[in-house]
Amino acid sequence: MFAVQLGLYFFSSGLTTWLAMLALLPVQVSCGAICHNHHHVNTFVRRPLNRLFEVVLYLQTGTSPLSWTLHHNIGHHKLYLDPHKDPSPWQMADGSLMPRWRYVLVNTLMVYPEIHRIGQQHRLLYQRFLRLLVLANIPLVAALLHDPRNALILFVLPMVAMLFMLLDNTYGQHAGTGFEDHFQASRNVELKRYNLPSWNLGYHTAHHMLPGLHWSKLPTLHAQIRHRIPDHLITDNILLQWEPGRQQRQQQECSP
Repeated sequence: MFAVQLGLYFFSSGLTTWLAMLALLPVQVSCGAICHNHHHVNTFVRRPLNRLFEVVLYLQTGTSPLSWTLHHNIGHHKLYLDPHKDPSPWQMADGSLMPRWRYVLVNTLMVYPEIHRIGQQHRLLYQRFLRLLVLANIPLVAALLHDPRNALILFVLPMVAMLFMLLDNTYGQHAGTGFEDHFQASRNVELKRYNLPSWNLGYHTAHHMLPGLHWSKLPTLHAQIRHRIPDHLITDNILLQWEPGRQQRQQQECSP
């Protein structure tokens, strides 16, 4: 993906650049899932290779090295059952369901401020994050100086778009569920056409139960706990779009 971006950056122009950027967005969504899984279980044994890989992923997803470790691993995973502490809360102040558009807009804008807030309790990790943030932006700044137009189209705009898409997917996975336990708090997709490009993120309850489990083992864990997940939290909508009214009716039908 990065090689394609570079090829387009140096050799494309005009409408071709815009069309190529739009065509690559679905692939970059899959890169976002890779970035997520990588922050849970690093891809490489050697730390420098992992940080380099995260720089490459940053130029596709907008999530810089160690950013997801702070915001997602330490923040969301530890606190998603507490709506008052989750760095990506889906409830309004009065406890009502936050509209999807508002959740995506607010929480996308708050990703890096939340990283700063969480980082105050993890100073050493936060300092490493800041150093890597500077390093990760060096190639981006260089690209902007060399060819501002192509850098904006092929890197900056997709990076911002991926953050919005990431939060939209998170809303679909969690909003309108429950806070009682892992089995009540995540929406799952069992379809292969969702789990192949998302690297098994559809098995989301299993992922939250054991976030350090390698993504390839999530289907097995999901099969073991499937009977404990309420039926209304298994969806066949690959965009994780759902209607609150329909959700409530399904919950009532599933209640004894």
